[in-house]
Amino acid sequence: MAGIGNVYVQDILFKAKLLPNRKISTLSEKDINDLYKAILDVVNHSIRLGGLAYEKDFYGEKGKFTSNEFLVGYKTGKPCPVCDTAIEKIKTGTTSSYICPKCQPSK
Repeated sequence: MAGIGNVYVQDILFKAKLLPNRKISTLSEKDINDLYKAILDVVNHSIRLGGLAYEKDFYGEKGKFTSNEFLVGYKTGKPCPVCDTAIEKIKTGTTSSYICPKCQPSK
């Protein structure tokens, strides 16, 4: 998703129950609404925490959004927070994505 860092996209797609390789043309209206809600949820959560821990705000303060905040992002082999299925790392284009194969089914 252009404009949203890969660091957030993992959990956005997880919350929307979408795989990262889904084509836009295959998304239903419900999928699009779920995606929109997930974007707001994840980005607003990060904003409330002051952004990523390795970034600084205008006042030089580090954010409090740490790796502990991620639901599935960068958690290969760890249990899904919803269903306990092991999180998988898959190749998507030139990068990798982290998914729950049970919560993010292919359609």
